[in-house]
Amino acid sequence: MIKIFSFSNGKLKEIDPTTLKKERRTSYWIDLFCSNIEEIKSIREIFDIHPAAEEDILSNQTRTKYEEFEENTAVIMQGIKEIEEFNIKIYNLSFIFGENYLITSHFENNEAIDSLISNPKKLENLMKKGAGHIFHYLLDKEIDKCMQIKSILLEEFKQTEKEFIKNPEKEVLEDLFQKELTLLETRQVMESLTDLCLSLTRPTDNYLDNELLPYFRDIYDHSFRTTESLKSMLGRINGMRNAYQTITSNRLNETMKILTMIMAIMMPITIVTGFYGMNVRLPLEDNYYSWIWILAIMIFVSLIMYLIFRRIKIN
Repeated sequence: MIKIFSFSNGKLKEIDPTTLKKERRTSYWIDLFCSNIEEIKSIREIFDIHPAAEEDILSNQTRTKYEEFEENTAVIMQGIKEIEEFNIKIYNLSFIFGENYLITSHFENNEAIDSLISNPKKLENLMKKGAGHIFHYLLDKEIDKCMQIKSILLEEFKQTEKEFIKNPEKEVLEDLFQKELTLLETRQVMESLTDLCLSLTRPTDNYLDNELLPYFRDIYDHSFRTTESLKSMLGRINGMRNAYQTITSNRLNETMKILTMIMAIMMPITIVTGFYGMNVRLPLEDNYYSWIWILAIMIFVSLIMYLIFRRIKIN
């Protein structure tokens, strides 16, 4: 589906794709939603879209990229559509802009684009300034959405972090690792968007007004801060992983300490019973009450060992 808006002589109007003709004094915004090859081909011939850019538009799996051509500039970005049960959904949004036009292409409904289309006054004000201002508006909305999703991830992460502090068990740690995978995927998307925004802050012949550079620097700042926040969360997860390993190691040390104490206490008893279990003549062998003395010796030695270990533990 193609929607085309033109602005000339102070008027905004939606035109039929079959009547589209490129005019120098007219600004255009062409929105392609789930477009096929034939629809894009007609737009390509009018606006001299490079074949490489056309290929990127037709693909829904293209990585984030920024590329300048002779007649226009192509920006392909991966955005975050939504988050559900700590899983994010990623989609592609493509921009091609030239001297007086902007082409957007997407395969899923886009809130920012739908909102702008349904607000003719806002759209007219942006097109009056130039097609590049529409690009800035849509990119800004995408970064804002990423910041909102980052805030949701942060709140979920804080809750899991509190659970881990109260109960540092394996189940909580596994839940934390699942969240780590989502954070890694989100960080990857944000890092590519940050690089894209950085490219837009440099003055070049990319058909964007230089007056937009401060606004793109502001978007870059938001994107950079969001990326750093995600990195901070991942760093805290690594810290909790190390803390869990330390706790597990300490628990193992305590268990081994108790087992060692038990073995040390039982060792004198084992020696005495082993000594008097030999099949040879031994002292007190003919005394009827010798077993009482032997038992008393074993209890006495074990008690001494216990008191020694207890004193060592107290000190």
